[in-house]
Amino acid sequence: MNLKMILRIQSQAVLMLAATLLLPIAYALIESQEPDSAVVFALTGIVSVLMGIFFFQLGIGRFQRAPIAASAAAILIMYPITAFFGCLPFVLTGCLMPLDALLETVGDLTSAGLSILPSNVPYPLILWQSSLMWLGSFLFLIMLVTVLPEVSGCFGINLSLPGGQGFSAVIGQMNLMSVRVMKVYVTLTAVSVVVFKLAGLDVWDSLIMAMRCISTGGGRFFPEQSNVYVEYAAIFSMLIACGNFLLYYRVIYNLLPPRLEFGWNYFTRLKQYFLRLNRTIRDNFKLVFANEEVQVLYGMIFFGMLILMLHVFYQGLYVDGNEAFHKSLFYIVSFISTTGITLDESAGAVHDFDKFFIFLMAVTGGCIGSVTGGFKIIRLIVLFKITAADIKKTMHPRMMTAIRVGNVPVPMHTVGRILCFFFLALVTMFICAAVLSFLGARFSEAVAMSIVCLSTVGNLPGLCDAQSFLSLSAFGKVFCMIILIVGRLEIFALLIALAGIKVRRKKSSW
Repeated sequence: MNLKMILRIQSQAVLMLAATLLLPIAYALIESQEPDSAVVFALTGIVSVLMGIFFFQLGIGRFQRAPIAASAAAILIMYPITAFFGCLPFVLTGCLMPLDALLETVGDLTSAGLSILPSNVPYPLILWQSSLMWLGSFLFLIMLVTVLPEVSGCFGINLSLPGGQGFSAVIGQMNLMSVRVMKVYVTLTAVSVVVFKLAGLDVWDSLIMAMRCISTGGGRFFPEQSNVYVEYAAIFSMLIACGNFLLYYRVIYNLLPPRLEFGWNYFTRLKQYFLRLNRTIRDNFKLVFANEEVQVLYGMIFFGMLILMLHVFYQGLYVDGNEAFHKSLFYIVSFISTTGITLDESAGAVHDFDKFFIFLMAVTGGCIGSVTGGFKIIRLIVLFKITAADIKKTMHPRMMTAIRVGNVPVPMHTVGRILCFFFLALVTMFICAAVLSFLGARFSEAVAMSIVCLSTVGNLPGLCDAQSFLSLSAFGKVFCMIILIVGRLEIFALLIALAGIKVRRKKSSW
């Protein structure tokens, strides 16, 4: 394996973590006037910067391409290393024990948001938890458009855009794609902060909620639960997180005005931009809402909200129809985006049908170019179309069938990878549930915990929550960390990394 390239990736991740520490330091110094908390975060930042520089020095070299085995190993190692430095504030403040702090940090970086922090945790640590969630999804998006397409083919990400999306193992192309998706992610986070501020939250609460919703990290923090506008702001942000960020980039790029230049030529270009703006908006509207994956996503949200609203209204949980509407919409969007935010403790007291329905939403997930977990909608579309095509082929043996998602044809190797991924996901879920059952968890709780870790949804009301993970043994907590990382990066990354090690051993024995 290319050890220098692996160390270079680790140095970038650790330095990004150090930069994120500036946010809780600023709050501790400016808002809360807590120099002790600022010292803890500053020490963590210093250690992270030194280690990032050390990794960078060891990884100095020129890299033209990213090898598959080294890329898989790099993204698997990145989460434990980043989590080791990210858990230091939880340990140094005495909030959590080291192993619990590591589990909390891995859950945050994988956007699961297990939230095993105590209820009286200081506000800077809540801000740091939200920053870890945001950073984890940010790193995942960068890998989604750079490393993961080479490792696993992303199991259908090329099907999510008309005309497809080109990915390359060339380092220069990877850097270009990472800059594009970084701009989109930061822009949408800023928009979400503004929406929460307009809903009535202060600046810091708006920033925390925006980072938790955009990253689909979730957790138990939800200020002003009686404010319905905050709930709708959260719904808006979680819907954004469900979407395809590559599709967002294409839309935003088409709407941007020309780059500012001095001279009359710029005004001519600006005039031409406004003339074609109407057509651009119309084309972008078609690009987004004519996308089959987006149509299925919003169709699932609408019908899921309708079914859940009618059922909870029939149960008498909500007397007011308006309240039943926005609560049902909130929970459907929260769990299909795998954010897993619950408004109150009564969410676990609903009917088993509602729990099962939420369970299905969490397993499904959002669009394939999003930061959500789950199986992803476009893969389900392909599976249904494969089934329909095979039924037609059985009835008419000479019939030629072609599988399409929108206007994009689905290659047979992509179909094979999706089927393989579906099989591996089921096998992994059963194995994880069996291990957790052996460690003492009840059957339903073990299945729910395995789904929570593999789908990175955080919690399933009435099935498992933070206490389910805290009650595990030390081995069980370490095992859950492994499941969280495997579920976030999908099982193929682990298999390819292990295969690379095996091939290396075989070569060295000759």
